[in-house]
Amino acid sequence: MNKNIRLFLLVLLLFLGLRTVYAKIEYTGDQFRDPFQSYLPEANISKSKKAVFKKLKELNLTGVIWGGDLPLAIINDQVYSVGDSILEVEIMEINKTGVLLKYGEEAYILKPQ
Repeated sequence: MNKNIRLFLLVLLLFLGLRTVYAKIEYTGDQFRDPFQSYLPEANISKSKKAVFKKLKELNLTGVIWGGDLPLAIINDQVYSVGDSILEVEIMEINKTGVLLKYGEEAYILKPQ
């Protein structure tokens, strides 16, 4: 086969392939459920829980040192160990995945950001 014909066919195939890739696609699934909408009902969080979450959002864990005898956590640019309290929240455990906190009777995990 002639070299020019091969080149022409290759360019034609590339052109047709690109044309199908850039074809306009319209979504017509209005009759279906929104896949990004949750099946779960809205959470009913009490005001006290909202206050706890607000307090926990104020805590910024930037690092943990957990390999030695005295594990440490760097929270809000301060160094804390197990048993310390910050903003009425007690540090229960420090491990490689984060810090286990106790506020009231509830336990929460603070992970590094």
